[in-house]
Amino acid sequence: MSNEKKISRRDVMKWSVGSLAAVPFAGSLLKAGDASAQSKAQSVPPGKKPKVLVIGLDSCDMPRILEWVKEGELPTFKKLIQSGAYGTFENIFRGMSVDAWAAYLTGVGPGQNNFFGSHPWKVYDKWASQTSGINRFYRMHVATIPFMLAEAGVKVGMCGCAMSWPPERLKDGFMMSGKGAPGLGDDPNCKGHVYYTQRRHRAARPVKSRIKFVDGKVTTSIRYHGMEVPLHLSLNPIINLVTIAYNDQRVTLQKGQWSNYMPLKFPNGRRAVIRWKVEHLDAAKGELQLYRYKLMQDPSAELDHDPINPFFDGPCVPTDQWTYPASLQKEVFDAVGYYRTPNLPFEYDYSSFIAYVQEEETLIEDCYDATREQDKIVKWLLQNKEWDFFWFSNMPYDRLNHNMVRIKGNPDWSPEYERKYGNGKVMKDFTKFIDRELADILKVVPKDTYVFIISDHGWAPVKYDFQPNSWLHKLGLLQVKKDVEGKVKRYYYPEDIDWTRTKAFSADNPGIFINLKGRQEHGIVEYSEYEKLRDYIIEELKKVKHPDGSPFVYKVDRVENIYPKGSYGWYAGDVQFCGTRDSSGYKVPGPNDGLYQINWGGFGYKNRDWYKPRRHFTAYHGNALTTFIMTGPNVRKNFDASDNGHMLDVFPTIMHIYGLVPPPNLEGRILYKVFEQDSPLAKKREIV
Repeated sequence: MSNEKKISRRDVMKWSVGSLAAVPFAGSLLKAGDASAQSKAQSVPPGKKPKVLVIGLDSCDMPRILEWVKEGELPTFKKLIQSGAYGTFENIFRGMSVDAWAAYLTGVGPGQNNFFGSHPWKVYDKWASQTSGINRFYRMHVATIPFMLAEAGVKVGMCGCAMSWPPERLKDGFMMSGKGAPGLGDDPNCKGHVYYTQRRHRAARPVKSRIKFVDGKVTTSIRYHGMEVPLHLSLNPIINLVTIAYNDQRVTLQKGQWSNYMPLKFPNGRRAVIRWKVEHLDAAKGELQLYRYKLMQDPSAELDHDPINPFFDGPCVPTDQWTYPASLQKEVFDAVGYYRTPNLPFEYDYSSFIAYVQEEETLIEDCYDATREQDKIVKWLLQNKEWDFFWFSNMPYDRLNHNMVRIKGNPDWSPEYERKYGNGKVMKDFTKFIDRELADILKVVPKDTYVFIISDHGWAPVKYDFQPNSWLHKLGLLQVKKDVEGKVKRYYYPEDIDWTRTKAFSADNPGIFINLKGRQEHGIVEYSEYEKLRDYIIEELKKVKHPDGSPFVYKVDRVENIYPKGSYGWYAGDVQFCGTRDSSGYKVPGPNDGLYQINWGGFGYKNRDWYKPRRHFTAYHGNALTTFIMTGPNVRKNFDASDNGHMLDVFPTIMHIYGLVPPPNLEGRILYKVFEQDSPLAKKREIV
């Protein structure tokens, strides 16, 4: 591992404050710590700073954007591409959602910022919940670029960006947290819930309640952390309606109808907001399928409730405070409406869908609604708050990708699905909707604004998953307990593994881990065997083939070679690898379609090395290449910047626009080539 000195937040702040130079002097060759050079840097006069708008589209796939632009389907994207630079950029190694957005946010990869995915995380010998596992507070160990910009004098605004909880105290700025905020917690009764009358329902047990009407009425409950609020449902068979009543709330809905956001109060005073949708209703027959959106925070409630989790969400990080300043959440609610983003785990009910609570049409409608709601808030913030730099991200695009993109052979594929949603129809229709929303947002942005559109990865259906644990089991490096060996159709990590005989395994974080004595909880591998075992695994991985017989592995190496910068690479597996047709983030030769992914934490059915993806998660990130679009003053027109482009180049370029020299730990580089040749932004400048 690298022994280079880490750069702390304090060090970066010493360097960045006072380094905001006028745009003509951008790109100067200042060295961090060179006080004499920094003293020559000039501050941008008040009111003269450039405007930068960053739009994050989770899962946006640049090749498909270009294809649909060519077909005439995306006029706003077409206008942006023709008036600026664009490209398909490489990602960080195996970039997913959480680690890719964290890389954008910090300008560095997982080895420095400690983000290796969205999985639970161990802190002080306790396992963090899902949201604690992906939020900034527990994982991010370097300064964020928005914080650096704010400290350097740029007015920063953010809305719905991933890993932005808890909100940072941005000097003269504001922030509305996004993915990674705890909402009301990870407990199953916080998630969406379905009340149903049919004999069976495929939803997981903790997120469903079977009901039976007697004389058109039934009483059930809304549960939360051991508390219950009585829920009364009554049917009107004459006009086929259902009335929902609880607390002092009452609403009557017809089939297919959503309710407005409704307040909910539990016996201990905890307040929430919920929403209802009638997915099926035949009142005459006493049939109902009622979907309840997950429990969400009430922005008008008092702050500082009892912590959701006494350890991870305690007094040091009040979970109700998901905006900076804290008053912003109520201000936005009163002015525009409800903001869903800080509610677990994303701004709409992803966890409910994969638990079979949410129906397909409900998910699609919800994604459109969540986007409209956020975009209204974004426009209000752009028009009513002071900002020089503004960044917002759309997450529903990603949920539609994972759950509504399927090919024949996927568990959820069917002729009916193909007829209604096949051939990428859901993603194309939603992209056209995004195109219209972008046009509306850009109307309220000053004309000389630099506009960036970025993504964390693309999207594509999945045909098969590679199962490293099944592969290791066949090599004899992983052993399962004798009482389950051959007796179950699928082994489970970690409970079915015999740790006393296991030398290597794959877990949530990417890569293959050596079960090293003294490091792993049940380690058995002596350190003297460690390097030899890694060599063996690397050589065996090179032999792995796709189901069609073609070579699978594109890159395999020791973890310290994959993450050479920073001190956190060891949190990933000791051996890292990616395939030729998975979400590697590389531009690989040959097919680069994402049809074959890696399931790090599981076993294949009947211990198969290759098996179908899990249900309701039938698409992934394609090749994980990222989208880049940039327009603004002095940006080259209709310029393809794909060659050698990397997602980590985006924010150094933004800092360059503001006249800031990116700190030395940033892993990207300034994209001088995207600026017109005669522009000062296209050149470095020596300061003497």
